[in-house]
Amino acid sequence: MSAFLDYWGKHGGRPAMVWVDRAGRHRLLPYSHFAGRAARFAGLLDDLGLATGESVAVLLPPVPEWWEVAAGTMRAGVPFAPMPCGELDGDRLRSAGAAVVVVDEARLEPALALRRAGVVRHVLCVGGLPHAEAMNYRAMMFLTEPDHEPEAADGPVLLTGDESYSHADLGRLADGLGLAWLDRSHDDLHWSLTPRHTAAGVLLGLIEPWSAGAAILVDEAGGDPTRVRGLVARFPVTTMSAPGTSYVELAAAGVGGLRNSSLRRVLATGAQPDADAARTWFRQTGLWIHPGPAPAAELTTCATFPGAF
Repeated sequence: MSAFLDYWGKHGGRPAMVWVDRAGRHRLLPYSHFAGRAARFAGLLDDLGLATGESVAVLLPPVPEWWEVAAGTMRAGVPFAPMPCGELDGDRLRSAGAAVVVVDEARLEPALALRRAGVVRHVLCVGGLPHAEAMNYRAMMFLTEPDHEPEAADGPVLLTGDESYSHADLGRLADGLGLAWLDRSHDDLHWSLTPRHTAAGVLLGLIEPWSAGAAILVDEAGGDPTRVRGLVARFPVTTMSAPGTSYVELAAAGVGGLRNSSLRRVLATGAQPDADAARTWFRQTGLWIHPGPAPAAELTTCATFPGAF
């Protein structure tokens, strides 16, 4: 993926991310931003001297730094271990062989306690004031020299719970999810509400869209059905995929406002919506929900063209 970041980063201000904050304000971040940050984070990992088998764990809200860390870790050829939302789990960090953990200010003290207990060696904090026992993420990104060439991973590139994934494993997962239905191109904007600590979440919310040169939409506030409906109406979404339960919730909130949107393809992955929800979608939007080819728990993905931003 690093090669794709470098390639698209040379295309001026091509958008890589549309980030929407809790207040609904959105900000465009170009590929050049993430290519530069990934190179600097990879350089930092090189300076820290991680041993073979050690990984980088991250527990952050949906902020751009999560994607910077993920891309930089993969560029360095180090396994990336996203943590579930909530409190840090020492056993999970040990299982992942985490040498570095990246957290926000709200989780800094628990992370430092795990460092003192010898669970991790380094703590990076995104936001907040400098701390004697932690590295400030923004300061380190400013001080670290970017590395020059991406490192090829000899083993797993992604660790999720008890599962590890190589590049080949992620390719097979993409086939299983039926990503051809997403009608991807470099002019798309993908929106994934897939849990980011899962392999599908990393694949759909990072690797697949950025490998295609597409942009991703990230909503800081999460996946409330009313907000999802509003953002799909606000941005010209063309393709949407979600589990059946998501379509049921959206249908209950009302989707009539999407009839005049750019939405033209909807795909259900995993459990299918019930017949009433499917009929509601067709009646209110004129679109049938196409059945997906494989189960995918808690999956919601959207794609759109960013030209209207």
